[in-house]
Amino acid sequence: MKWRWGWGWTISYPLFHDILGVKVHHRDRVPKKGAVLIAANHMNFIDPPLMGHAAKRECWFLAKEELFGQSRFFRWLITWLNAIPIKRGKGYDIKLFKQVKELLKKGQAIILFPEGTRSLKGDFLPFLSGVGMLALRYDVSVVPAYIKNTHRPVKEWITRKSQIHVYFGDMLYPDEKMKKNKDYEGFTQLVERAVHMLADTAWAGDDPRKRVRAVASPQIL
Repeated sequence: MKWRWGWGWTISYPLFHDILGVKVHHRDRVPKKGAVLIAANHMNFIDPPLMGHAAKRECWFLAKEELFGQSRFFRWLITWLNAIPIKRGKGYDIKLFKQVKELLKKGQAIILFPEGTRSLKGDFLPFLSGVGMLALRYDVSVVPAYIKNTHRPVKEWITRKSQIHVYFGDMLYPDEKMKKNKDYEGFTQLVERAVHMLADTAWAGDDPRKRVRAVASPQIL
């Protein structure tokens, strides 16, 4: 583990654990070592560091290329914290695939958000097939994850009116048939269904209207 990751996790722990009261469910489903993809829904800029906190191991993040152009400082910061730029909708990115391949060969964990952008209302957007492509191409398992309530206002996080939860699901393994047929879409759909099932568990007994109600959420960096 890079020292900066451990340092970052340590200083962010009071924010997520004490101030925001984040609850992490089934963290043990994330392997403590070895190559793995972690695929989660996405509602707020706080989701990447939140997922790093929840996984409790060094992680790398696939982040949209536009974030790296906001400012020199922000580019340096997110690169320092293991973010990798991804060119959305621009075809095959050789540089990205080389980076991902090298990280997985080294047994690293990579967090990605298959929806491709944030859903500010708290509902789901269709999953893009990149997660299936990476899983089948590099024969790596995927841990599905569901983030609850980061689309809600910050004051509701602090007061616990809308407490933030992260749910991890059982690991998904690409089977031989899918790998042989390069069924990227099929495996992506498996991951998508698993995340949806976690959402159903997360909202069982809660007010479903809070799940999809449109709320102007602050843009946290």
